[in-house]
Amino acid sequence: MKNLFVQVKYHLKNRTRKDFYQKFRDNNICEMSRSEFGNIEYEFFMPHDKENEVCIFEKWENEEAFELHRNTLHYAILCELKDKYVKKTVIKKYWIEDYNEDVKLFK
Repeated sequence: MKNLFVQVKYHLKNRTRKDFYQKFRDNNICEMSRSEFGNIEYEFFMPHDKENEVCIFEKWENEEAFELHRNTLHYAILCELKDKYVKKTVIKKYWIEDYNEDVKLFK
């Protein structure tokens, strides 16, 4: 079964990453997203070599679950944070299948 993988990269305004991250945490956005129906994984990363960037990796059972996510209160709060702290957002979506370790991909 293929799942939807979403890679979100936020390019933040200069010297705002700490504030953005604190507000993101204060609003429990990861926890709320992880608890949604259809969410498989939701991870927040701060690249150590890119001071004004954060990334979110999301895995959803299907497109419908992702669209429901975009209509939640915590998503609306995230959009408010983006308006305040983010200068550019790059979103990539992929359809993926989990790797089954029993299948030999290489000989």
